[in-house]
Amino acid sequence: MTKKPNNPQSETNLTTRNKQYDLFTTFFGNAANLSNTIELWDAIPKYAINERAQGQIRDEKGHLPVSTQEFLYRPTVRGLPKEITCKLTIQPASIKNADGTYTQYYPSMDEELLEEVLKKFFTDQNLGQHRANGTESWVRFTLGMVQQELKQRGKSRSLDEIKRSLEILSKAVLTVEFDSQQQVASAKRLVYTNPILSEVTGVTRLDYLQDPKAMWLAKLPSLISKSVNELSYRQFNYGTLMSLSSQLARWFHKRLSHQYIQASITDPYHIKYSSIRRDSGLLHHSRQSVHVKQIDAALNELIDKRVLLSFKKDVRKKGRAVTEIVYTMLPTSTFQEEIKTANARQSSHNLQIGLSHRHPSLLSRLQGSLGTAPSEEG
Repeated sequence: MTKKPNNPQSETNLTTRNKQYDLFTTFFGNAANLSNTIELWDAIPKYAINERAQGQIRDEKGHLPVSTQEFLYRPTVRGLPKEITCKLTIQPASIKNADGTYTQYYPSMDEELLEEVLKKFFTDQNLGQHRANGTESWVRFTLGMVQQELKQRGKSRSLDEIKRSLEILSKAVLTVEFDSQQQVASAKRLVYTNPILSEVTGVTRLDYLQDPKAMWLAKLPSLISKSVNELSYRQFNYGTLMSLSSQLARWFHKRLSHQYIQASITDPYHIKYSSIRRDSGLLHHSRQSVHVKQIDAALNELIDKRVLLSFKKDVRKKGRAVTEIVYTMLPTSTFQEEIKTANARQSSHNLQIGLSHRHPSLLSRLQGSLGTAPSEEG
């Protein structure tokens, strides 16, 4: 996982001060509880297979098959189709055990939480580095910082668990294929391949004993870097996200924060059960009734956290068989205000960067300027 230079903290020589990064790290409100959702990146269901499910499909040698899943990316960017069909492939990470054997892992909940912490650290310019021209973003941290942040957010993990998650993030390889018949003929299929953290510079125990403040260094995904450059991110309530106990509730919260930009008591958010199952990747049971209970529990948790005021279900049947369920959600006044503030920040940042004068390429537009985003289903 780790590369070990003589001085981890001088691994890169990046320009940290630029307009795009300044805007990314500037929030409207209490920055301690705010972070950014990322266009496209956060739509990829990369943490969908939990440890229990992995244990059921891992063979006697500790190996996992390559995982594949289709999902639908609904861009909030101008000039792109309403929907883009995507295929995610995950090559599992091989992690060495204490006895010298290896066990393979897909990224899961622990890695999801760690990514959120690292992205939060990246919004602190004392810890983040960004080079706009090279589309590179790096974050500095210590294991103790990560452990303390997780503990403060009610998600305590041991140092060994954090190190294992860093290794999984740097060794599991994601491939995302984007396909849309509405794209130009010369670029019908785009492919993104990379680990979640493509480079991680670690600190050994000896380094730590010599300098307890010695920091790790990790390179963030290029899709995040492009989002910083192109302002295709949105402010959201990181504090609320990290307080949620359910991975599905966190998925809903980020989707609502990024997509539901017209949040209003008079303009509900609609989403189908089939969309939730396909795009979250988190519903693995063989029985639909179990999935419905999991969705209800996640939405009720969002009610408890004052994100949703209420939700209702429209169950559609053919005979006695349930063919579809449409969920309708109403936001609280608290969430409405959060969305309005995020919209104001986005508008301010767009004006400051002169966004309307850019002419991005097709690949750039996959993470490009924000447009309006209505509810998903009528």
